Amino acid sequence: MSRCGEIRLNAEGTPALSYDRREFAGKPWADRVAVLGPDAAAVMLREMPGWTATTPATLAGQLIEGGARLVRASHRMTRDLSANRPPSEWADLQPSPPLRPEPLDHPIEDLLPAWRAAYPPEHPDYRPEYDETDGLYNRFRSILATPTFGSPSPLSAVISDNGQVVAGLLVNLVEGPPPWGGPLITDLFRHPSHPGTGAVLLRRTLARAAADGYPAIGLVVTDANPARRLYERHGFEIFDSPVTVRIP
Repeated sequence: MSRCGEIRLNAEGTPALSYDRREFAGKPWADRVAVLGPDAAAVMLREMPGWTATTPATLAGQLIEGGARLVRASHRMTRDLSANRPPSEWADLQPSPPLRPEPLDHPIEDLLPAWRAAYPPEHPDYRPEYDETDGLYNRFRSILATPTFGSPSPLSAVISDNGQVVAGLLVNLVEGPPPWGGPLITDLFRHPSHPGTGAVLLRRTLARAAADGYPAIGLVVTDANPARRLYERHGFEIFDSPVTVRIP
């Protein structure tokens, strides 16, 4: 993950907050915000209009009181692949024919139909901007073709039905040690007509990451997303619960 650590000062000239500066879909994003002193919310509201910020819950509440919009309450999770090593046979799990797992060598356009079907308007991860093809395309481009989330990993894979993508799991490699660094699952989706394909991809990825020598693998899941239960069943544990807001 490409990072640019920054600090902002309050009116007295003392540090108020720090964050990793990133971009997502061409817009500035303050990730991993840490409060260093008083007036962090006031500084952000005054100096960072238009930014997205991922912050501790208390700071997010102060920003929302000041007019920021809630984007996502989430959990960062990690699975230990050394002490809790997945079964090696998971690496070769196969979905029911004619479905077949494939490397992620499809163009972004091939991923969009299944992703849209997986995240209808009632889903907690649905965003109105993803109704526009350009917005959804830019989202995948940020994951697959830019350093926003770190370099794309060959652990990424899809399941196809006669060439049509019905499920996908995207992995990026983040700089640094676990739980913040290492392989990060940046998306896992499946078409509702193909239940179980997401679990197949997840198990294959866990086993292959362990075989490649990674000590852990991480992900971020929205608080209300039912997929959290899938991750917990597969050994993922929460280590941070930030809230993302958009500053007006």
